[in-house]
Amino acid sequence: MVSFSVRHDPVPASVKIDLELHKPYRTWFGFGRLRCEWCNHKWGAHGCPQRRSAVKLLASRISSDSLRDVLTTLIGFTWGGAA
Repeated sequence: MVSFSVRHDPVPASVKIDLELHKPYRTWFGFGRLRCEWCNHKWGAHGCPQRRSAVKLLASRISSDSLRDVLTTLIGFTWGGAA
């Protein structure tokens, strides 16, 4: 019998897809407000709602304190709840 060793990735594929698809773009020929190019929501300080929830899920799966600090700075995520 052959045994396979497959690495388990703790981050769901849906999170990676959401982070890749939800990116900002400028309306009105590059002079307007930022909007998400995938869901067309307004791009706020922390992105669109789908991107923010994907980053929160990613942050909850990370075990490194230094990476958590970076995510806390980038999205305002606190470990006691939503910021």
